[in-house]
Amino acid sequence: MVVRMTTNALWIDDAVQKIKGGEREVMLDFSAVPRIDGTVVRALEELAGLADERSARVVLRSVNVDIYRVLKQLKLTERFTF
Repeated sequence: MVVRMTTNALWIDDAVQKIKGGEREVMLDFSAVPRIDGTVVRALEELAGLADERSARVVLRSVNVDIYRVLKQLKLTERFTF
């Protein structure tokens, strides 16, 4: 399942629901996302926690360098697949 990203955290709810519904892998497409804010970071942290609990994999696709750096500094890159 691919979820196309926007600049707010609402799109993460769809991924959360898919994992809660039993999906083993969700893919989030960041190709249209130039930057993320604290709300998105918190939502990604929660998504990563849920994925860990459910043994699911979250793939982040088309993440730009700036977003990757933020995720790396927050030690979130190790919780996702790119």
